[in-house]
Amino acid sequence: MDLTLLPQLLITGLAAGAPLAVLGLGISFILNVANRFHFAYAVTITLGGFVSAVLTQNLGVPPVLSLLAAALVTGLFGVATEVFIYRPLAKRPGNAALLSIFISALGLTLALEAVIQVVFARQASAIGFPLVQDNPIPLGLGLRTSTLDVISVVVFGGLSAIAVIVLRYTRIGQIVRGVRGNPMMARAVGIRPDTVYVWIFLVASAAAGVVGGFMAARYAATPGMGYNLLFSSFVVAFLAGTRAPALRIVIVGLGLGVVQVVSTLFIPPNLTNLVVFGILFVYLVLKGLGFFRMFGTAGRA
Repeated sequence: MDLTLLPQLLITGLAAGAPLAVLGLGISFILNVANRFHFAYAVTITLGGFVSAVLTQNLGVPPVLSLLAAALVTGLFGVATEVFIYRPLAKRPGNAALLSIFISALGLTLALEAVIQVVFARQASAIGFPLVQDNPIPLGLGLRTSTLDVISVVVFGGLSAIAVIVLRYTRIGQIVRGVRGNPMMARAVGIRPDTVYVWIFLVASAAAGVVGGFMAARYAATPGMGYNLLFSSFVVAFLAGTRAPALRIVIVGLGLGVVQVVSTLFIPPNLTNLVVFGILFVYLVLKGLGFFRMFGTAGRA
């Protein structure tokens, strides 16, 4: 274990945590406002990666326009999923609705992944996305970052900052909090929860598409690329809490990215997902034992 690598890993971890913060925001509001267990968020990320890569590699579209197109496609995909699949199933009574939505989301994920493999990945299982020329950037003191890391932090940090400001200081945030707290009361004062759900799916899915594009630029677009990011975003949402403000979700996402990267000091990089599940397991055990109520802070999470 070489602790001299720790400062460099912290820098890399912040770049890894920035997209997790955005994904955590998206899945948190889908779970806790729209009340949908949206497992298809994984394939939304994958779709964004493939749309970005295929448009640029096969059709010569400029990378930035490909990324915007990916956001549009995945945003519309999220809206269609909510309106045509989840909403009719949500009308079923009790737990039947929750189970039906989960099964449909799982089926949609597997079906669309198969379509992606047939349509996009017939000739190559991985397609690169040349978003930028990823050059190293020295920071001094032996530390460095890269062009893609800087752009990633700027883009996802900016998106996170906008979300925090909008949700905390604007009328939109008041409406979202009202629907999350009491949909029936919100409807009584003229707010339409179904419309709020559509906007949440639109924004969260578009953001997931952008994340998919960046992941395709960093590694490559592959049919199963969204699963690890989905699980990490679920962990962010659970750790932050069901009624967490956006800023807390962002901080948890950044922290999880740092922990994943720093954990490579102790375990092989391909096992860092075990750290994610370990953190979630410990959290759930401590919460079940009432540990957080002792401090009067995380008990509501």
